[in-house]
Amino acid sequence: MPEVSLGKEFLELAIEIEKNGRSFYESMAKLGRAREVRNVFSQLAAREWEHENTFRGMLNRLGGYRPAQSYSGEHYQYIKDIADSAVFSGEKVISILAKEILTDIEAVEAGIGFEKDSILFYSETRGMMPKPDQEIIDMIVSEEKKHLSELAYIVNKLRGVIRNREE
Repeated sequence: MPEVSLGKEFLELAIEIEKNGRSFYESMAKLGRAREVRNVFSQLAAREWEHENTFRGMLNRLGGYRPAQSYSGEHYQYIKDIADSAVFSGEKVISILAKEILTDIEAVEAGIGFEKDSILFYSETRGMMPKPDQEIIDMIVSEEKKHLSELAYIVNKLRGVIRNREE
């Protein structure tokens, strides 16, 4: 396997995750039925844009950082495997958006899955970044956790509203 800058690979994947997340949230903000759901999705889309720009800035200043590894390509393969299974991969976002009728609950649950995958990806790969950038990753993970909490609150609220209507 050719030598790659692991930091560069990580950041390119992170930018793609954030871009796909933003695309999903923008689409759901337009399609959501409840105003509260549309508002949350709009806010999350804006935050994903901020994260994308943060990662672009890190990419611009990153050299050819290569963390120690047991064998050539070890970290690259690990990052690739995590990213390939992520819900915010392009193919998975497209398949969710292609679904004809996506309820608010389904959309919020998809967002929850996306945020969990983002947290896993960033948490698992942060140690492969230079020390100063690890702090930035920690801040983004903290924000992703806030996104997850917001979405969990909304889905629970939606489920409560649905139960109340059925009673």
